Amino acid sequence: MGVTRFAMVGGLAGAVMSMTTGWLITGYLCHRFQRATPMTWRQEIWVQHALAVLLSGIGGITLGTLDAKVGWSHASSTSALLFAALIWGATAGPVIAIVATYVNMHRMVVAGLLLEWFLFAVGVSLACWRWAT
Repeated sequence: MGVTRFAMVGGLAGAVMSMTTGWLITGYLCHRFQRATPMTWRQEIWVQHALAVLLSGIGGITLGTLDAKVGWSHASSTSALLFAALIWGATAGPVIAIVATYVNMHRMVVAGLLLEWFLFAVGVSLACWRWAT
């Protein structure tokens, strides 16, 4: 149950969550709503997608390390879900909501980002509970 194992599992889970739920929610389901605010978005190239996966992996490493230090998700899947909800509620949720108040984004894009990052926190936390403990 060392910190290194949590960080590795969290990083891998973060990258996988970015490539799966991130693609499904933001890249597929909510992507069409980006056309409503074309001046908000940059031209998409593969480097941006690769950077997003890398940064998600780093986020997963951070979340896994925090999980190892706090130790909430060790007990059960329920505690892992609670840990994910608390982390999301303290970090990604408010940040996305605050940015959306200042940046011109369609509300469905905002909803998709909120859902994507909530599922990211849940996926990483559950992966740490399942494979790092």
